[in-house]
Amino acid sequence: MPEFKPFRGIRPVKEIAGFFSTKSIDSFTLEELEKETAQNADSFLQIIKPTWEKANEDPEVRLKEIAENFQNFVKSSHSEQDKTSFYIYQLTKPDKEQVRGIIGLVNLEDYKAGKIKKHEETLTKRVELFANYLKNVHFHSEPVLLTYPHNQRIDLLMEVEMKKLAAASFTDKDENLHQLWQIENRLNLQQIKDSIEKYEALYIADGHHRMESSLVYSEYTRSQMKEVSEHDPVNYTMAMLVSDRELIIKDYNRVITDLNGLSEEEFLKALQEKFDMAERGENVFFPTKKHNIGMYLNGKFYSLFVKREALSVKGLSELDTYLLEELILKPILNIQNTSDDNRIGFVRGTGNTNGIKKLQKKVDSGKFKLGFFLYPVAARDLEMIADLGLKMPPKSTYIEPKPLSGLNIFQLKE
Repeated sequence: MPEFKPFRGIRPVKEIAGFFSTKSIDSFTLEELEKETAQNADSFLQIIKPTWEKANEDPEVRLKEIAENFQNFVKSSHSEQDKTSFYIYQLTKPDKEQVRGIIGLVNLEDYKAGKIKKHEETLTKRVELFANYLKNVHFHSEPVLLTYPHNQRIDLLMEVEMKKLAAASFTDKDENLHQLWQIENRLNLQQIKDSIEKYEALYIADGHHRMESSLVYSEYTRSQMKEVSEHDPVNYTMAMLVSDRELIIKDYNRVITDLNGLSEEEFLKALQEKFDMAERGENVFFPTKKHNIGMYLNGKFYSLFVKREALSVKGLSELDTYLLEELILKPILNIQNTSDDNRIGFVRGTGNTNGIKKLQKKVDSGKFKLGFFLYPVAARDLEMIADLGLKMPPKSTYIEPKPLSGLNIFQLKE
């Protein structure tokens, strides 16, 4: 049973929480980063500014400056450190879509032992890059996103806490409402801890590289220490746990540059071996269910339904991204590796036809020949793939919430 533990979070004081907390650095262009830091002196981005401002300097020097910036923030009147706590975070989007989760610490030994399960491969270079960052700065500014099978008791425990005054509440530039509740009552902490620790396993929804980097950092740091207490922060990483019923999973779609030398007629004929196909003309649509793959080619939409005999691989056949690769991309279009083939591009979906229109626009621009759009992967399928020890194809899902940087910080070294 995986451990779930409260911690002493470091947070911006309530008055500046909305100015300090920010989207992940990966969400910004360089121009946007420079503009944001020029306009907002209170942003968390000010702490990690050397990341891009001194990109050509020695990485160790750059990271040392980030560590110093963070310590200056901790010592300032702009920050506060809580008593041992769990936290509830809720995101409310402009369309009133909501998602909430509990923030705490998970034990990296549980991840190593397979009690925190993954569904995605990690890239060694990215893991080493973030592990080196942690070795120098010693703090986590955003949590790994984990999911668990829905539990009504946990819902009720959260609802009781959410009736209290939020520790932070603010609306961002995109009209998203972010709210954070602190839980410090000992009885309530124990009830939440006990409820989570009844699970045999938790599942990584988003943040595979962050989790793997945390393990690398932990093992390295412990090897440098004479004695390590089992309660030492180095053994843990910060995580936000969201029920698989509340997790928001959007489609991730594909655009392709060419038909691999086939005529349009030859390509459509090849598809019919594995799919029942219906032409939909110019009518934009969203797939109705799993195994219904949408296609846009030469100004027309097509609805493809996977034939039952094509569903031959246990587990992976539940994933439309896998079926697309194995039945179309590899055998017909000769795209053998979607991670590094420049003939394929990826378009983030929206869970409705707005994302399909974005894909349509890319194809109509002439840069791409056709597009495929998919029904979103179900959270239960994500868990099933992880339970089987399998891995999803790259960019199978776009998962929300995307935790904010700086809303809550876990310090690894006092």
